[in-house]
Amino acid sequence: MVQKLIFDVGMHTGRDTEFYLKKGFNVVAVEANPSLAAAGKSKFSEYIAEGRLVIHDVAIADREGEIEFFINDKHDDWGTTSVEFAERNKKLGTHNTPLAVRCTTFETVLQQYEVPYYVKVDIEGADILCLQALKAVKQKPKFVSIEAALGSFEETFSQLAILVELGYDQFKIVNQVVNHKVGCPNPPLEGRYVDYQFDGTCSGPFGEESPGEWMALEQTFDRCRRLIWEQRRFGAGGTHYRSVYHKLYRVWEAIRCERIGWYDFHAKRTTECISQS
Repeated sequence: MVQKLIFDVGMHTGRDTEFYLKKGFNVVAVEANPSLAAAGKSKFSEYIAEGRLVIHDVAIADREGEIEFFINDKHDDWGTTSVEFAERNKKLGTHNTPLAVRCTTFETVLQQYEVPYYVKVDIEGADILCLQALKAVKQKPKFVSIEAALGSFEETFSQLAILVELGYDQFKIVNQVVNHKVGCPNPPLEGRYVDYQFDGTCSGPFGEESPGEWMALEQTFDRCRRLIWEQRRFGAGGTHYRSVYHKLYRVWEAIRCERIGWYDFHAKRTTECISQS
């Protein structure tokens, strides 16, 4: 495992990539949206020239070749290869433009590099492909984060089951809506200290700097049950979304000082890994 290497799968506008680079890590980034990938290559040209950043302008899929990628007209972070996600986005009042893009498997990307310290995955409906690909890697990253699939208990169970199979035994559930309140500790717990302003387009701090306490699997499941209940009723597309009940729930959110949002699972392996320089 390379201590100073991070994979940013779903680079988007590069806010996370920029954060990792400033903290002193090298980055392998993946971005399916051709315009966002091109913008990233221009923005981070110096890091690319220094050999600290590689950007793969390709979608992650279950095969090599081409795949239809849906670009959302209102939210460029909603781009997806999932027809189901694209339909959900339509129901939420947005429009998708399909575009044929190159695709590859995450196994293919992994084979080109040594095992990273941390893998961040946020690729709208295809996160689980990256987890499945890690099964083929003998040594695993110490930390992994993915967007939590809280639409149903079955989806949540599938994600956590694979993480446990991969050897991850400590977990956090991070609410991305409150990223703007999160700061980095000084002295740092990961890499260099960076005074970075996070927002809704960031995954935020990672590893030991990720917010919240590490939980065992049973605690994580208990927390997920409540979040799934909330998402089914008050999340985007939920049964009470945009209803009077949703407005009442927003009052409750204000009282408890935490808005319902979208969430990431952060996972940690507590077993020792042999590190390479």
